[in-house]
Amino acid sequence: MEVYMSGLLEDLVDPAKIVVIKIGSVPKQFRVEKELAIGKQSLFHFKNDDKISLEYPLLDKKQGKLSHTFGNWHYANLTDSNVTTINDVEVEFGSYTILKNGDVIRIKNDEDMLIFVFLKKFAGNLEWKRVPLNPEQKIYHIYSHVSDYLKNRKGEPAASTDETRTESEHHAVVRYTDGSWYVEDIDTTRGVLVNQNKIDGSRKLELYDVINIGDTHFVFVGDYLAYNHETFKNHDLEIHIQERSVRNMFKKQILLKDINLKIEPGNMVLILGGSGAGKTTFINAVTGYEKAKADITQGDLNVYNDYSKMKYKIGMVPQQDLLRGDDTVIMTLTNAAEMRMPSDTSFEARRARVQDTLDLFGLDAVKNELVDKLSGGQRKRLSIAVEFVADPSLFILDEPDSGLDGVMARDLMRQLRNIADQYKIVMVITHTPDRVIDLFDKVIVLAKNSSHTGQLAFYGSISEAKEFFNKETMEDIVLAINSEGEGGEGQADVFIEKFAKLQAEKAAAPVDNTESEMDDAEVKTEAGEKVASENITADDKPKAVSAPSGDSSTTPNPEVEVSLT
Repeated sequence: MEVYMSGLLEDLVDPAKIVVIKIGSVPKQFRVEKELAIGKQSLFHFKNDDKISLEYPLLDKKQGKLSHTFGNWHYANLTDSNVTTINDVEVEFGSYTILKNGDVIRIKNDEDMLIFVFLKKFAGNLEWKRVPLNPEQKIYHIYSHVSDYLKNRKGEPAASTDETRTESEHHAVVRYTDGSWYVEDIDTTRGVLVNQNKIDGSRKLELYDVINIGDTHFVFVGDYLAYNHETFKNHDLEIHIQERSVRNMFKKQILLKDINLKIEPGNMVLILGGSGAGKTTFINAVTGYEKAKADITQGDLNVYNDYSKMKYKIGMVPQQDLLRGDDTVIMTLTNAAEMRMPSDTSFEARRARVQDTLDLFGLDAVKNELVDKLSGGQRKRLSIAVEFVADPSLFILDEPDSGLDGVMARDLMRQLRNIADQYKIVMVITHTPDRVIDLFDKVIVLAKNSSHTGQLAFYGSISEAKEFFNKETMEDIVLAINSEGEGGEGQADVFIEKFAKLQAEKAAAPVDNTESEMDDAEVKTEAGEKVASENITADDKPKAVSAPSGDSSTTPNPEVEVSLT
């Protein structure tokens, strides 16, 4: 049994991707299973003989190594012959760094440079494109998504005018000012990142900066932007609940019905609804704790049919924690690691994983304290850490901020936001969402119909919800769907019917699969004209581009020959 469980948990490690960018040529994309060495020549033989051999003068023969250990992906710097940075922070020789999705690894020596982009999920080999940047044009608007809510009845994107855009879309501006290009964040939901650092307002671009807008990765190359759009359709959580019912005195009572939605990795989702709307029943059905007449899947796994595997991918944090007050913090996490990590994990590996988790949740300073001695915020973080130690892909939390003041609640929710940004799905029930609403991507609104059955009244982005209900706050939305006897407006049936009609129209609309708006970036001029993109081909040669300072003496990098041996 122990051997079986160990093998099962090892299989749950999803392959990652490393993108090698040599400006002017086709980016090389490699699948990373559990370990991958990077070097100038094929001299090392790690597990499965996985390595990337790059004929590039800059690299050392023992450049670095990617590996999945202790529940995290790591990059180890194996040389001091050049400079390695991750997200603009230098990595010392002999040290390793935990990697997050989208992290930018740079190998530099004077002006010579090679770029690696780490992607936590492998979604196949994606086509890279480029959009030219003309200084005379001055301003480019970039949208990495076309909102589902803004599609017209034919299933096509609505006209891309300022009036039809909403702040929920991933929108940035690239602007040419005083001889330099700048990127600006225009009220995006997740923010705009440059080299994985979130910008505040605008930031001047340097050659080969990596820009993240939504799920799209751009590389600034002076006279053009190279980009691809990373999607993780094989890891979406699809929820189709026909009904969840119970029998009371031989009478059937339907608690939930007709809930259909899909959540993509990287989203932090608010579950909203009044008392008795079915929020807890909903999360119990999704996790498999209380089965419904439903089809709940993530990727190729069905929560109900493949529960022996899925239970390791789900982290459920209940409103009332199950912590033992007379255990210390480190004892609590160590016990959790022993229960959830593979049985053949070494003592050193398990201890390192526990320490990583303590550091991540800010619990190292109190690791020897009894659980009963912790503050409310610390105890909440420990409850989440107990689930995080197993590295699940889906987190569901029932009122994690209850009993916390505004500052502590925001700190806790920000940590959940950071977890979602690692391309996990985080679903949260909270009765005070407006104080942290900027941290959420989407909202599920559940409402009791006139028969006292919970149904879906809305699913979409925060700004789309405000538009749909014509309300400014989440509290106002709850008041709109609550019954008049509960102090609300009694509009639940109206909005349930309205959203059901909207879903039916989308389902009936023909979809042209030859179009790729949903998987592509959209770049527009200030006048609203779409800028055509070009494929990056193997025939492309690096151009002598102007540096932001105006220096035009940049020379092409040497050729890179990449092979996976």
